[in-house]
Amino acid sequence: MLYEMVDRDSEVGGGILAGALAYRLFIWLLPLTLVVVAGLGVAADARSESPQQAATELGAGGLVSRSIAGAAESPNRWYALLVGIPVLVWVTRSMLRVLIGAHRLIWTDDRSRAPKPKLGAALRLLVLLLCLGVVSTVASAVRAWEPGPGLLVTLAALVFYSAIWLLVTLQLPHQQTDWTALIPGALVFGIGLELLHVAIAYFITPYAIAKQGTYGALGVAAGLLFGLFLISRLVVASAVVNATIWARQSRPGGSALGR
Repeated sequence: MLYEMVDRDSEVGGGILAGALAYRLFIWLLPLTLVVVAGLGVAADARSESPQQAATELGAGGLVSRSIAGAAESPNRWYALLVGIPVLVWVTRSMLRVLIGAHRLIWTDDRSRAPKPKLGAALRLLVLLLCLGVVSTVASAVRAWEPGPGLLVTLAALVFYSAIWLLVTLQLPHQQTDWTALIPGALVFGIGLELLHVAIAYFITPYAIAKQGTYGALGVAAGLLFGLFLISRLVVASAVVNATIWARQSRPGGSALGR
């Protein structure tokens, strides 16, 4: 099973797909940050946290916390909001196209050009991605406020991560399989995202901030891109897991999971 997963990942160029997705995620974060600054600028200014504290509480979000705190004082929040929301929707649609192409390649080895995603699908993806961010933020805040039930919060966040990603993958190519065939990949994504959150919050982000004095903004950008690449690699891995298990179960002698 593991050999087949590695082989499938190698055949479709999993690292290349993850790199393309990481780039899209980075571009997606730009208008998202603009909207956050415009809509939550007052709250960010009132918190007055150091980047190190924000990194511990918000994971990868801590990499841009200093920019948010500084921009919160800007008087042009409404202009940023009016510009940021349409751009965020447009960039989400572009990222959905990459996700569709990657999943279709992993599931069917179809290298033809992916169809253009519709606006409704892009809005649904945007809502689900924002839900992932909300769950991560709430879980981090609860752990920081009450360290005792940290394990319980972690398990609850893992369930939410998996459920949200299951809803995302239902919008992506999956050979018309039943939704239950997507559960293994969703669990891989949920568990992996929780582990990556710990790694990003406690290792990657503090290291990037510590090196900011040496490398400036390039050090922060490099740390952010590395974290996004790991997340993108996890997205590809979850699709590979689902496709490999489905292919094995669909062979003669196996119990097919698809319709």
